[in-house]
Amino acid sequence: MKSKEFVKNYKQPFSEYCPCVIDWNGEIYLCSKGHLETLVEISGDKDILSGIPKEVSPLFYLTEKLKCVVVDYENQLYAEELSQEQRYALLDLAEAKLILVRPVDIKEKSGG
Repeated sequence: MKSKEFVKNYKQPFSEYCPCVIDWNGEIYLCSKGHLETLVEISGDKDILSGIPKEVSPLFYLTEKLKCVVVDYENQLYAEELSQEQRYALLDLAEAKLILVRPVDIKEKSGG
């Protein structure tokens, strides 16, 4: 769903944690089963994890491959660049006080 709809409908649990994934087009997916499972669902390939090299983080691999942003309350992980739609979605989440805006490029974080 788009960010404005997500903010309107999001029911915050007991903590400030807002687990979600934002795809390249700015669509937000709530991570009820975790970030990795949500990325697998977005990929549309239930077996995608089997093709990931063992020395590579599956979360980082799928984040980069799918050009998504992995979001929690304090940080947002992405690879190389954010689309304008992703930037808008992050701002909407921050304005609703669901996240602190702290995007982190996983390439810089992992030294790769």
